[in-house]
Amino acid sequence: MSDIDQLMENASTALAKMDYLECERLCLTALTEAWQKRRWAYYARILMPLQESRRQRRMIAADGDIRLGTSTLGDDPSTWLDKRRAACIVLTDPHGRAEAAALQEFARRNRRFVEVLLADNPVDADHWMLRSFAGPNVHVQVDAPPKTWRDQWLGTGDQIEVDRSPHKLELHPSDWFLDAGEVLGDAALAAVDPQLKGEPRIEALQQCLLAVTDHEIIHQRLGDVARKEKSESLKT
Repeated sequence: MSDIDQLMENASTALAKMDYLECERLCLTALTEAWQKRRWAYYARILMPLQESRRQRRMIAADGDIRLGTSTLGDDPSTWLDKRRAACIVLTDPHGRAEAAALQEFARRNRRFVEVLLADNPVDADHWMLRSFAGPNVHVQVDAPPKTWRDQWLGTGDQIEVDRSPHKLELHPSDWFLDAGEVLGDAALAAVDPQLKGEPRIEALQQCLLAVTDHEIIHQRLGDVARKEKSESLKT
């Protein structure tokens, strides 16, 4: 059995046990090996459990506490989560890329279901500039969350009623967070040169995943390109 086979057998076991963080870790190791060895069939298959484990991580995080703005938090991101196992956090001034990366690394190392976004603006801004803190420099402006949601820990009871004719909807802080992540991922995809093909396109899409780790469509596009690359390799 190859190293990739063993990794993915272990990843499948972890996924079946709902150990999503371990499944993600193993898939990333296998994906790196498949990329280095140009094993495109493996590469495409690995993306499926990777996408699923990240989807579950995102859902669990969204059911946890939400923090939209960090201006009143201290300088050490490792202290922000306290005993929180699941959370979604948008960093704002005075915190930046370094703190966002440190918080995400701390969460992964300590097996927390935590999603991190960075907004490069003061917490009281009317529009927030979402910006990547890993991978390519991606940024996109969005409407700020409601003022009553900013700079505090929010829970499941902190929803507001929104008039979206013909219905009134209840909007939760996690909805704002998840929508913001989607918008940033869409911007990362839009920045990829459409003329890129084969391995250069795979590499560009891999960079997108560094910027927005759990964007569903990026995983799917990567799988499509890898499968096409496998087909092309069989012709030569």
